[in-house]
Amino acid sequence: MGIYSNTLLEFRCPLCGHVNAISVDTLKDMYKEQREPCQQCHQMLEIIPANGVNDQINLIVSEA
Repeated sequence: MGIYSNTLLEFRCPLCGHVNAISVDTLKDMYKEQREPCQQCHQMLEIIPANGVNDQINLIVSEA
């Protein structure tokens, strides 16, 4: 997988622990806050994709 692509990433809701997924365009969405509801508890979440080690993508997830 190249670093510049549309990628589906999984993350856990910090409130209920449910595994959610978000599509990230790594070229334009890096370090930009996105808001998505948890699919289980519907809590609005702030998600920020960031560069990680070895070209991995880290998601910073918090309650909105």
